[in-house]
Amino acid sequence: MTQHNFENDNKYHERSVQARKSTLVSVVVNIFLSALQVVVGIFSGSQGLIADGMHSFSDLVADGVVLMANKKSRRPSDHDHHYGHWRYENGASLIIGAILLLVGGGMLWSAAGHLAQPQTIPPVHSAALWMALVALAVKEGLFRYMLAAARRLNSSLLIANAWHARSDAASSLVVALGIIGNLAGFAWFDPLAALAVGLLICAHGLSFPPPSALHDLMGPCG
Repeated sequence: MTQHNFENDNKYHERSVQARKSTLVSVVVNIFLSALQVVVGIFSGSQGLIADGMHSFSDLVADGVVLMANKKSRRPSDHDHHYGHWRYENGASLIIGAILLLVGGGMLWSAAGHLAQPQTIPPVHSAALWMALVALAVKEGLFRYMLAAARRLNSSLLIANAWHARSDAASSLVVALGIIGNLAGFAWFDPLAALAVGLLICAHGLSFPPPSALHDLMGPCG
């Protein structure tokens, strides 16, 4: 193995270690948060909060993809991969984008069905609002933590996953506003918030992977 390849291996090993650390933090946070959101959403009658919880659950799926790609990218350089296996990261960012599109599309379908039959929309309990506000604070903090790690390591995969966390924070804000509207007597605000969350997720899904990831995938194999 040449000195150049050895340095590349050390570089990507460090990236994979940091990627694993930040991803595991995200996994733990989203396990508890998604479970709480769905449970509170069911008992409070908030479709928006349930949708937001499912969005958090999609983060767990995305984190699983990240961890798998991270494990693959830690392999050292070999005869067929002179610069290591770091392109697994870029391929995984494509999968994260697809996950966002699937989750967002499902939310759009469900919310549209409820809006088509407004008489079936139940009033929401105030507990849903408190849960949405807690989720907003936690997700925003998680986004800032993950984005800082991603920029430090210049990882397109971690950047994609960090913005996935930010989309969760934005969706929690929308859901909180929808719950406030429902509590104020406008029942359709809650499913409308769920619809907005679906659109937001789809928009983020279409924006990934970033151009840098596509450039890396289409570049020479080295």
